[in-house]
Amino acid sequence: MESTRVHSTVKPMEGQLIRKWKVYPGRSKFCWNGRFMCAPDYSGFFCCLALVVVTGALFFARDCEYLAREVTPAIPVIGGLLFIFILGTLCRTTLTDPGVIPRATPEEVLDIEKQMTEQNQNSSQDAANGTYVYQAPRYKEVEIKGRKLKLTFCHTCQMFRPPRASHCSRCNNCVERFDHHCPMVGNCIGKRNYRYFYLFVTSTTIMCLYVLACNVAVIVLRSLKTNVGDAFKESIASVIEGVVCIGSLTSVGGLACYHSYLVAMEMTTNEDIKGSHSSKRIKDNINPFSHGSCFKNCCFIICGPQHPSLMDRRGFTYVQETPGTNQHTNDGIQHV
Repeated sequence: MESTRVHSTVKPMEGQLIRKWKVYPGRSKFCWNGRFMCAPDYSGFFCCLALVVVTGALFFARDCEYLAREVTPAIPVIGGLLFIFILGTLCRTTLTDPGVIPRATPEEVLDIEKQMTEQNQNSSQDAANGTYVYQAPRYKEVEIKGRKLKLTFCHTCQMFRPPRASHCSRCNNCVERFDHHCPMVGNCIGKRNYRYFYLFVTSTTIMCLYVLACNVAVIVLRSLKTNVGDAFKESIASVIEGVVCIGSLTSVGGLACYHSYLVAMEMTTNEDIKGSHSSKRIKDNINPFSHGSCFKNCCFIICGPQHPSLMDRRGFTYVQETPGTNQHTNDGIQHV
């Protein structure tokens, strides 16, 4: 992993063309020369990966070998497919741009400041001394399917966030359709990786149930040939796997059930916690992002088109040295 801070590891020469990810102001980490990105607290990803790999290795080395011989060879095949699917969705969740919204360019910042100044001059003129009181408006309103929504101004990214977007304090980024920041996978969960996160937690839940059932089958089959105590002694690996799976089901299983509800309702965790679409707060408070039914919502989340990334991470920027200093900053960056 390589740091995104300008003054930490990357010190380009004056006038040098460098990749944009090297001067990105957020806290996100980039690898493979900007091809993949994740959150700064990506250690949770390695812990989660290690837990999946170690438990899977025990399962395939001990239980699958016994069940393939005593029951059917289809058991390790099904387990292998589930295992590969879990690893794939975990990596996609962690290394995919969650939907980071690029920060406003200097030209856009000036334009927004000009608009806000003009609005406040018209509404906040001080008649006593002829001066103007500058109060930046915090919201703008848009209408979606007949419902008015407020766009919050992000002072860090210097822009009005789109509907459903939120600023993640850990990654220091605004993320489209922000769901939550997940330290378990080491990334924000947003518009571009929510599908993979949901598939990861659901497939992990299925795998835990599958492994747990295989553990019970191994112990039962061995107890038929000997006593129960000896069966448990010969199945120490199965017992360890069963304990891990039961512990995982209490967390990952709960997540799978909760996010299945959110997928069916086309809501995010952020919206559910805030009660953004709750009829208890506002009468006839409909969800303008719902597609009309639970089935359509599920199809859109799981099978809908993949949204393109808004970040040009591997593009080039021309970094100019600030006059009077020996350091390179984001001032004067020209995009090419």
